Amino acid sequence: MNLPRGCPSSLRLAATLALPCGLLAQPDATAPALQLPTYTVTAERELPPPESWLYARIPGFEVLSNASEAKTRHLLGEFQRFTHALHLVWPGLVPPDSVPASLILCGRGDKFGAFLPAASGGERAAASVTLRSPDQAAIVLDLQTTVLNLPATEGPAPVVVDAEGNADGSNLNPGFAVDAYRQLSREYVRYLLSGRETPPPAWFTEGLAQLFMAIDITDTSITLGKLADPNLRPDPLAGGRAALEEDRDFNAALATSALLPMAELLAVSPDSTEARNPLGRVWAKQCYAFVHWGLYGDDGAHQKDFFIFLARLGREPPSEALFAACFKQDYKAMLATLRGYIQVTRHKVAGIRADKGQKIPEPPEVVLRAATQAEAGRMVGDALLLAGHPAAARESYVTAYRRGERDPALLAALGLAELSGGDRPRAQSLLQAALAGRASRPRADLELARLRLADSLARPQAGNGRLSAAQTSHVLEPLLVARRQPPPLVEIFECMAETWAHSATPPAAADFAAIEDGVRLFARNTELVYRAAELRGQGGYAREAHGLVRLGLRLAADALTRDRFEKLQAGLPPEPPAPAKS
Repeated sequence: MNLPRGCPSSLRLAATLALPCGLLAQPDATAPALQLPTYTVTAERELPPPESWLYARIPGFEVLSNASEAKTRHLLGEFQRFTHALHLVWPGLVPPDSVPASLILCGRGDKFGAFLPAASGGERAAASVTLRSPDQAAIVLDLQTTVLNLPATEGPAPVVVDAEGNADGSNLNPGFAVDAYRQLSREYVRYLLSGRETPPPAWFTEGLAQLFMAIDITDTSITLGKLADPNLRPDPLAGGRAALEEDRDFNAALATSALLPMAELLAVSPDSTEARNPLGRVWAKQCYAFVHWGLYGDDGAHQKDFFIFLARLGREPPSEALFAACFKQDYKAMLATLRGYIQVTRHKVAGIRADKGQKIPEPPEVVLRAATQAEAGRMVGDALLLAGHPAAARESYVTAYRRGERDPALLAALGLAELSGGDRPRAQSLLQAALAGRASRPRADLELARLRLADSLARPQAGNGRLSAAQTSHVLEPLLVARRQPPPLVEIFECMAETWAHSATPPAAADFAAIEDGVRLFARNTELVYRAAELRGQGGYAREAHGLVRLGLRLAADALTRDRFEKLQAGLPPEPPAPAKS
């Protein structure tokens, strides 16, 4: 069996680099003693009863579940088998670094609805959701829902039964069967792809998710691209009652469905209703058919053209001309090709097989325990915040805090929430406590540094309104911590550069290197490149400054940015000749 190859460059992330910094941060001797804020308890705000959650850590995720221990353990075991198999058959799909992520399993108490994004408006039923920001992510799964009632125009063929259970041929929709494991697999692929520097188009994300949902994992093999027999499906009138529609492979699901025009299929955006809620939609299954045809159709004959098309979409907008240039057929011809492929699917499969006598390794045992109130409050609050519910998120953090929880990670989350709400003094004390407790939350450290920088600039202690060495060190302290924690944030390096730009103490070579570490990580960020070049020029490092300016000019996407770099270049001392090679 063959591994898929040719993964486009738009689906890769840069690896994180780490360099030491020359100026070690020292505590500010003039800073007041740390004092955490008090949240007043009133009769109207009595604490609700504590909620019971289970907690676990698996590779890549913190897990919170209020399902039964047996159900949680089984699902997590199967999920780890899936993620391990995915990493083996398509390692290029998994980035070397990813944001801290939570997996929340809602098994009782109708908790799932609270995590639906505020922007969705609840326009359609869903059983899972992926929530994301640049530095955090959460997958939330509804384990209570096993059947979704979809619109009759998108769900299964309409069948109705009378009081005695006899089919009468009217338009009752019996519902769509939801498989929690498949939904979790879909969301994991979405999570991986949505974190790319240039996320792929919605049709590719959904098609690949559907492809991996159908992965076949045994003790000795992992097979990708295999399709079930389209004739093996439930009788829609079995026992005289309407059968639930199942999430079948595209060759069965689309056998009698009209296909969408290719222009419409490719134009769906990631934030559209179709992409957010794909269950039962023709769009989702047609994405599956197109991706399957591109990767495995006709024994892989289209794979090169498919990846060229995907890579070009990262640089130019979709068009029929681009499509025809890649596939040698227009949209109408491709629709006919897909219809034929659905009816007779000639394809290869990919995967791996263990050596004789060997087995695919089993996932590690899941260690479950009762979640602390700090863990539950933080993880629920973070997911609510990602879903666009800041008031509910803050309430989750505050409730855990009022119960006496002082875990540094909770303090960091609460500090960020208070800062967003405009309570600067309370936020600063919480963020300082989180830093002292070594919370792994780069965003919290960054915001603390920004607060410290604003305070220092309001009361500069060196001449000409510049920061003293102690003030500079005080601002840099949380930044030096943040840059060594995942995920890397470009704002950390920008704040470093801004701090040095206001400092009376010149940066050392290692401090320049720290900022240029950010340039390597975020090579397309022209603002960071400009600040690094400006600092090098001010420090007398002409050769390095000119090199950074040349990089900025290559990256400049508009005349304004190019003009800015050219002006900086004109003000630099002449570039010294390169040292002679020995």
